[in-house]
Amino acid sequence: MTPFKRKNIPGNRRLPVSCLLFFLFISTVSPGQAFADSQPQTSPVASDQKKKTDNSGTSIPAAGDGLSWNGPDALKAYRKMWNPLSAGPELIPMADTAPPGEFYIRPFFYGQFTQAQYTDSGGVHSLPAGFYQTQLLSLGEIGVGLTNNDQFTIFPSMVSLWSGADGQINNGSGFSDLTMEIKHRFYVQHPDRKIPSMAFAMHVTLPTSSWTNAPVPPGGLPPLARIPSTHYGAPAITPALLTRYIAKPFRLYADFFYTYDFPNNAAIAGSPGKPLVQFGDIAQYRLGAETMINDRTGTGFILEFAGESGLPFSVDGLPINGGGAHVGAFNIWGLQPTFETNITKNIICSIGVLLPIAGTNQYQSVNPNFSIYWYWGPGGGDVIAR
Repeated sequence: MTPFKRKNIPGNRRLPVSCLLFFLFISTVSPGQAFADSQPQTSPVASDQKKKTDNSGTSIPAAGDGLSWNGPDALKAYRKMWNPLSAGPELIPMADTAPPGEFYIRPFFYGQFTQAQYTDSGGVHSLPAGFYQTQLLSLGEIGVGLTNNDQFTIFPSMVSLWSGADGQINNGSGFSDLTMEIKHRFYVQHPDRKIPSMAFAMHVTLPTSSWTNAPVPPGGLPPLARIPSTHYGAPAITPALLTRYIAKPFRLYADFFYTYDFPNNAAIAGSPGKPLVQFGDIAQYRLGAETMINDRTGTGFILEFAGESGLPFSVDGLPINGGGAHVGAFNIWGLQPTFETNITKNIICSIGVLLPIAGTNQYQSVNPNFSIYWYWGPGGGDVIAR
């Protein structure tokens, strides 16, 4: 099969703007009244006015009482809200950060079973005779809380590929690209405010798959489930805006990522050597809604939407020549039901299947996902709620 070539799909240049506007709308507009009696205070609380309390009877300061954006007072109020410990979304990184000294490891397993291909007009074609592609990505998320609102995370990974096209077999395993992240939560949701918790994250990806000669799948991209999505073998940076909003019995999530791949001598499936290539930028956007069925065991369900768009341009203004075996302009959208539960008070798992919705100029695939959280509280103690 001749892999997809980059195509300037009409309207693609407008897609990231519309995604960003939609993301900002979701992040700033309340999905509903979080608490039946929550109204912003426009004047000092009268001495005879009842104070709001959580389920345990503990007083919670009202948002109009002058809570800071992310200071100790805001965190104290936030941690008294309904917010059971659970695995959270499989595909959507959370705006919250680990408390200082809390350490965790979360191995992910992302599968990709290619079934068909989308045309540049959104139609679906069957795969050519003899073409197949199965990909397994093992990703380790290792994070530690630095301050009350800052976290450092590293993402080592491995990839295994079983692929064939035009009589050529491309099987193998190797170390995939390595990503590091610094995340800063600049706003903590107040109990009486309809503004979500928000964090900014910066990701730096090193092309370790190129250094270790790991196999490169047609299209050169990891499964849709992975964050951030960068072309295999290309150094990249990915700024992101993350949000989470608590509105009992739901927790709502919305994220936006923008990836720039630096020009690099990258491996291209089906091509000899490592030519210098410049890929188009990648926009990723995620939405999720979570509900709990057992707060004590962290058992619940999440419905997650994942979207990804390869753009026909790069922010550096260089011409895009990462065509051929690498996808240029494309879109891919999927929807995943996720189940989560706590195995112990320190071990939490989640599992889901990302199903294809639609796309253009990309492969259609089913992506099963599985992860386990293993927490260590500060000083080896109990895990602290976010």
